[in-house]
Amino acid sequence: MAQRTIMIIDDASDHRDIVGRLLRGVGFRVIEAAPGDEALCTARSAQPDLILSALSLPGQPAWETTRRLHAEPVLAATPILGTTIYDTLLPWAWMRRIGCTDFVDKPFDIDELLRRIERLLPDMPCAPLAA
Repeated sequence: MAQRTIMIIDDASDHRDIVGRLLRGVGFRVIEAAPGDEALCTARSAQPDLILSALSLPGQPAWETTRRLHAEPVLAATPILGTTIYDTLLPWAWMRRIGCTDFVDKPFDIDELLRRIERLLPDMPCAPLAA
């Protein structure tokens, strides 16, 4: 089975690094970008299998980036898994409206993150992390 690519978009480079290491450890190819034009250009050229995008409040760069990614014709079928600490402020209907296929609360449980990824990429089972 071919290695699948996950793109991590987050304005915190340390968060991108930590999550990237975990996802590489279970067999994914990972690309990273900060929200904004960099993320849009990278996603267009790399065409990842899944986008893991941090969500901020409406009007902020991560929110706008997610909305713009969803509107890109070349990325229309790419699942976007939103991650947010604002889960009580951002209703699920709103997250779907900007283009999220699913979301997971931050800080997230790694096993839950992998379950969500596996649901969105069913032909790529995620190996459980060693205890």
